[in-house]
Amino acid sequence: MEKPLILVIDDEVKQTDMIAKLVEETENYRVMKAYNAIEALEILKKNKSWFGPNKIKLILLDIKMPEMDGLQFLDKIRHDYAEDQIGVIMLTAYEDEDKWDKATAGFVVDYIKKPVVEEKLLFAIDKFFSSEEARVKMTLDTFDKHIQKREEFKEKQD
Repeated sequence: MEKPLILVIDDEVKQTDMIAKLVEETENYRVMKAYNAIEALEILKKNKSWFGPNKIKLILLDIKMPEMDGLQFLDKIRHDYAEDQIGVIMLTAYEDEDKWDKATAGFVVDYIKKPVVEEKLLFAIDKFFSSEEARVKMTLDTFDKHIQKREEFKEKQD
């Protein structure tokens, strides 16, 4: 059986390479890298099979990137690849109410703040691939985290 394929997207080359290497070293997954959203769209297009879902099953996605940011990319793939049900984990240094709103609206399975804690990321990836039920629960848990964050943002404004 072929190992699941993960796409890491971040315009910071060192960050992308470090995350890709971390995931590859588990020997449980295959990894592709893109250094911007436009490049990532091309990789997704090349990995779309004619009669089946995309070969890429999970995307590790940064928000702040040139040309097209991660949230715009998320919106595009949710439109263009809806039937493929590609999972997305946001990996970002940016955290505010608007970004959380857009990420959870795009049904991300997790929202991990940088600097990335390696064990937390690998746990999230393993959990994502453990079962369909786990993927649904991760998405619901991310919505719950979003609600908690909303309260934190409100408290900061008051």
